[in-house]
Amino acid sequence: MKKNYFWGIFLILAAAYLIISRLGFLPATGVFNVLATIACIALFVHSVLHLSFGGMLFPLAFIGILYDEQLGITAITPWTILLAALLGTIGLNMVFSKQKWKKKWKKNHGKYGIEQDKHFDKGEKIEGEYVYMKSSFGSLLRYVTSEDLKYAELEANFSGVKIYFDNAKIPSGNATLNIDINFSGVELYIPAEWKVINHLDCSVGGISEKGKAPAGETITLTLDGDVSFSGITVYYV
Repeated sequence: MKKNYFWGIFLILAAAYLIISRLGFLPATGVFNVLATIACIALFVHSVLHLSFGGMLFPLAFIGILYDEQLGITAITPWTILLAALLGTIGLNMVFSKQKWKKKWKKNHGKYGIEQDKHFDKGEKIEGEYVYMKSSFGSLLRYVTSEDLKYAELEANFSGVKIYFDNAKIPSGNATLNIDINFSGVELYIPAEWKVINHLDCSVGGISEKGKAPAGETITLTLDGDVSFSGITVYYV
């Protein structure tokens, strides 16, 4: 459904842009610029709806680069405007990430409260029913050893992440990993008997699986959240 919204917006904007450009209300430009502009606008709208700061700022930066002469900003393209988008993404994520985490936590697990039953990322090994991991401009390696995992949260910006779940247990039969990543690569090492259910909303990114996923009824790990300019690889071990 979310993907349908994105592509629906993309096609509507493409139709509008083609008509307006043919009527002469926009400056003449190449096919590549037209397609790139439509893609950037669609990604920007999609990112606004999901509060993805990198997905908002970088499409604007790319549009600025494409039309720097018309906008009179050639002095700041391409590297200055890209750096500004990068710094803006970092700053906005730093300012709003905590509030965003609290909002998600209360929405999904409000009966537990934000100040209890949580285990924040403090070392390579992490355990508890609810765990939280975060990385910005670096690498992250974590071994989740929870005896009763129910909910995990990962935030990553411009990072390389490896998370091992092979020693984690889900007695209830189902747990959720909420992912919010921008410009990052994530590797998830999942027990071979687990089944991964993908509910991720991906913008210029995706997920792939390595190894054989189990068949039939089994323990499930549901992936939820937003992926922007990033890739996730699931390894069954």
